Amino acid sequence: MRQQKFCRHGEDHDRFILLALLKEGPLSSDELTEKVNSIVQQVTLFGMNLAHSLVRSLGFNPDRERNERLDSPLHEKKREHRQDFEIAAEVEKPLTRGLVVVTETGKLALTEAGEEEAKRCVAHIEQMAQKLDANLLSSSAAARNTVVADFFLALMKLIAGFLSGSVGLIADGADAAIDTASAAVVWLGIKFRKELVGTFVIIVMMFVTSGSIGFESLTKVLAAVTTSIPPLSMPYLVILVESLALIAAVLLGLYQRFVGKRTGSLALISQSVDSKNHIYVAAAVIIGAVFSIFGIHYVDALIGAYIAVRILKDGAVLTGEAVSSLKGETPDLARYPAPLEQHWEQSKLESFRGWILYAVAEHHLRTKDELIETLNRVFKPGYLPLLHELSFDLARGIDFDREFDMLIKPLLTKKLLRQDGDAFLLTREGKQNVRRIVEHMRYHQND
Repeated sequence: MRQQKFCRHGEDHDRFILLALLKEGPLSSDELTEKVNSIVQQVTLFGMNLAHSLVRSLGFNPDRERNERLDSPLHEKKREHRQDFEIAAEVEKPLTRGLVVVTETGKLALTEAGEEEAKRCVAHIEQMAQKLDANLLSSSAAARNTVVADFFLALMKLIAGFLSGSVGLIADGADAAIDTASAAVVWLGIKFRKELVGTFVIIVMMFVTSGSIGFESLTKVLAAVTTSIPPLSMPYLVILVESLALIAAVLLGLYQRFVGKRTGSLALISQSVDSKNHIYVAAAVIIGAVFSIFGIHYVDALIGAYIAVRILKDGAVLTGEAVSSLKGETPDLARYPAPLEQHWEQSKLESFRGWILYAVAEHHLRTKDELIETLNRVFKPGYLPLLHELSFDLARGIDFDREFDMLIKPLLTKKLLRQDGDAFLLTREGKQNVRRIVEHMRYHQND
């Protein structure tokens, strides 16, 4: 029990050492250090680039803010107290506990107790991964969670609709109730491997929703022209409830899209499109309630007509995808990007390019073959503890030999590198860029 506690609550480096020795056998201190550095380099480079990509998308300049942070007194103080990773110090605890020994060849190896502890660590990590998949990241879990979310949204909308007397909110609540039923069909379809049934149910519901919204909008526009429309009795309640529903639809849609892309589930992709449509519907109800406060009662009807057309269009596109799947063809899920997918992919490429600059500056590598070799060694090192279990693999599907020209071209275009025959050399701008990379990697190495 005490050893299991060590696995669950020990330092990351302790677990790292045990897992590495279990999977790859005895390793030298240099080999273990290289694996640790590979993780630091991958995670910090990728994390830095992903954060900067997101910040840039918001209109900020991360390079200027990063330079200010690196030159700040606080950063200088942390740099003075920073301690580089030393395998001799990190391996002291498992050595003391009798989990690791030094062999006659000078390599580190697991003892029998260490092997048992390492296997418990693996089992513990795999158990956590299975729980995460079963409760959150599998297509079945996402479909089940959608049923629960839709049920509570329907309940909230219907209660608020009857309290406020909002016909639009009651209709939206009834639609959410129907969504709960259709989501249950999708869940059962995925659970019993009849996913296309659930996909077609969602598509049919989208057409029904489009027709009902279009009819209601047209009726309301005609009523506004011919008669007077009674005002809402509690418009602020309508605004509050639909604002919560809008936020829920955004989060649910992102979740469905992420899991749908991850598992290749067209049913979940269809649900994410339906959730996007609910964002439009909620926005229309909110806008209608706001205008009703000022005595204007037909604006939401005009917006509703536009939304009906959008939903109809999405339903038609998904119908084509579903029919293709029915014929045995692979659906084109590339047109439905997952949340942050573009930032994720771009950040991976920038991580590879950042390492090229670092390798030229710090390791004095110059030629194409040398740079491809270091990219493969750092980003495709074989087994990396924890990253392997978490399926964090930046270079999956990447052939550095084939993609090298694509990676190096922006560095030449931005004048971070210059080419002299077969050699790639750093420019002044490139040296400044590498300084930031080196400082960032060292700054976070022991965070």
